[in-house]
Amino acid sequence: MRRKFCNACAVAALVAVLLLPDAAIAQTAGGASPGAQGNGGVQDNSGVTDIVVTAERLTTTTQRAPITIQVLSGEEIDKGGVTDLSGMQRVTAGVQIGQSGGNTQVFIRGVGSAAANPMSVPGVAFNVDGIYVGRPEGTSGNFYDLARVEVVKGPQGTLYGRNATGGAINLITNEPRLGTRSLDLSSEAGNYDLWRLTAAINLSIGETAAIRAAGNIVHRDGYLSDGTNDDIQQSARVRLKWEATPDVSLLLNADYSHLGGKGYDRVYLPRRPGSDPYEAQSSAAANAYQNALPGGLLAEDVQPDSFQNTKLYNLSAQLDWSLPFATLTLIPAYRHVDTNYAAHFGARVENHNVFAQQSMEVRLSHSSAALNWVIGGYYFDEDTKRGESFAKAAAFLSQYIISKPKTRSYAGFGQATVTIADGARLIGGLRYTSERKRFTGSNTSLITNSTKFYTGDATFNKVSYKVGAEYDVSSRNLLYATYSTGDKSGGFSSSASPNEYAPERLEALEIGTKNRFLNNKLQINLSGFRWKYKAVQDTRPAIDATGTLGVATFNSGDATLYGGTLELTARPTRADSFSLSVEYTHSRYDSFSFLAPSLPPPAPGFNPASTGCAVTGPYAPGAALPVPAYGSSTNTGPSPAFLGDCRGFQVARVPKWSGLASYRHEFSLANGGSISFDGNLTFASARWLTIDFVPAERDNAYALFDASLTYNSPDQRYAVSVFGRNLTGSVYYSGGIQNALIPGLIAANIGAPRTYGVRAMVRLGH
Repeated sequence: MRRKFCNACAVAALVAVLLLPDAAIAQTAGGASPGAQGNGGVQDNSGVTDIVVTAERLTTTTQRAPITIQVLSGEEIDKGGVTDLSGMQRVTAGVQIGQSGGNTQVFIRGVGSAAANPMSVPGVAFNVDGIYVGRPEGTSGNFYDLARVEVVKGPQGTLYGRNATGGAINLITNEPRLGTRSLDLSSEAGNYDLWRLTAAINLSIGETAAIRAAGNIVHRDGYLSDGTNDDIQQSARVRLKWEATPDVSLLLNADYSHLGGKGYDRVYLPRRPGSDPYEAQSSAAANAYQNALPGGLLAEDVQPDSFQNTKLYNLSAQLDWSLPFATLTLIPAYRHVDTNYAAHFGARVENHNVFAQQSMEVRLSHSSAALNWVIGGYYFDEDTKRGESFAKAAAFLSQYIISKPKTRSYAGFGQATVTIADGARLIGGLRYTSERKRFTGSNTSLITNSTKFYTGDATFNKVSYKVGAEYDVSSRNLLYATYSTGDKSGGFSSSASPNEYAPERLEALEIGTKNRFLNNKLQINLSGFRWKYKAVQDTRPAIDATGTLGVATFNSGDATLYGGTLELTARPTRADSFSLSVEYTHSRYDSFSFLAPSLPPPAPGFNPASTGCAVTGPYAPGAALPVPAYGSSTNTGPSPAFLGDCRGFQVARVPKWSGLASYRHEFSLANGGSISFDGNLTFASARWLTIDFVPAERDNAYALFDASLTYNSPDQRYAVSVFGRNLTGSVYYSGGIQNALIPGLIAANIGAPRTYGVRAMVRLGH
């Protein structure tokens, strides 16, 4: 019934928008085109647009920020069909995003996290309106009524709250606008029974306050044959802004999201000849394939019973007070995640986790021609109210796992840019973080009714810093060089001791230049980087020393990555615009090792054929290892173990080449309206989907082409467009995992197939 109601709402809104008469629209005041307001851009139809960002906690433009950053307006996000975080890899370069049940796994240049349990910590910080989102399950439900999205590459250890080793993705939603009454509507319909309705209303309250309410309803059937990989969400957000005085403003936020449907699941690799690439694991053919593999008959057939039921509640505020010497900013926030989902991979795993996150950020900032600075403090507390997992892989393996991690973090930070000569500036930043993690858990066998208990308690203290220099060659040409570090704290795996892993660290050198030429019609930005990635935290299915199946996080080793990014934007005429972003990344593991217990029958043991790495052993407890593993030169476990050595492989989840190109042309019509064509190409070269380095986990290069044709009304108050995404019909993957019990059984996240539809937008107001 709810599905039919959502469909009816979307159809009615779409018809209303399409039939809205020009006369009604003409009564409204002039302004930006639908979706263009609040995108942070300084509009100039004759040249390249300046884009305002706050990625470094101070307001500046992308051309003045000494960082590699890609910014997408809310309009570009909507055009790209991005409704959740996983869709960002279709509109960005150097970003790979996978999914494990309700967990979104983001990697920038190969740095991120593939963990998928209540103790997982992202390696790329995700922030909404300046608030760090600690849980990977809490990132969806936010992609509507956006001003812009900032993708910042490289460690952000100085200014950002926690664990931003790979970079940060910042969502900035539209703020209430004082003195404005407006209504924005957008409706979309397409194949796979896609219906989307987004609405935002802005109301002024006197001269000093305004309220903005926005909602988003999405329904799309699944891409896989059993209906999984669908998109079912309902979200609402309310923001109240009050400018109490010219120097004091208060912004209050509340939002709610529900994510439903069948949720995400994976497909098997390698793809069998003649099979459909979107064949679900629960199909008869897929189950027959699983059963034919060694050990496959021990596993139960996958059933089409995946589901997702996640609820997100968020409350926050932001107080800005302009003092005589600086601006004081206070951001208290509370986030609540209640996630319940079931997914498959050789086992049926059902998780029900409830997280409560509290945070407070306090900043003082000042900006002038001679000196820019930010100092502040940060507090973060996350408590797992409920962490339960049911896993059933076979008749002899059925587990009930309880995980109750708790994290508390404190940090003090500061960063300054000081002018030392005309056009020359120095950058310095420092952050100290103290983070304590505690963990209690248990694993109960539902076959033998026996329970094993796990605990952990550790404090991680870390100092990260940034130094650099900038030089203005001219008012439109900037040179910069920075050296920065970032850390992600250590933690625990839900397994028998030893289960603690150490913090990882990224040390990054970046040299770049940002330039405007030809009277602002051409923009060329070029940056080069060299990253040293130390004590890399990786995740793989594993069997601990007691014979219990689980997913272990461990420090695999070190890696070196280097390369560069070229960004070109051209506006040769008022009607034409072109952009190109190409990234090259050379990556290699300098060291990479893991231990896998060699257990006697009948316990399942490690199969050396399940990895492409060199394997030696087994090594007895206390025996010396030819290369260190998990920070030790001996086997510290209680049982014999094999040693895998993966040195020399390309870092997983990072292509050597990636990029995107776009072109737009606007045709002027006699009635004052216009028709615009947009074409976008996204591409990536071959890459490893995960860290086993077996041939099936190597995905080939791919390219995606999206296009749209849009009619814009003469007064820019409404627009209607037709669109197609992945028109090349490319089949591509973004992450994978190998089953611990069935060597060779590999599953991967598959990208969206070809989609198409129609979209209508309208904006009323004054």
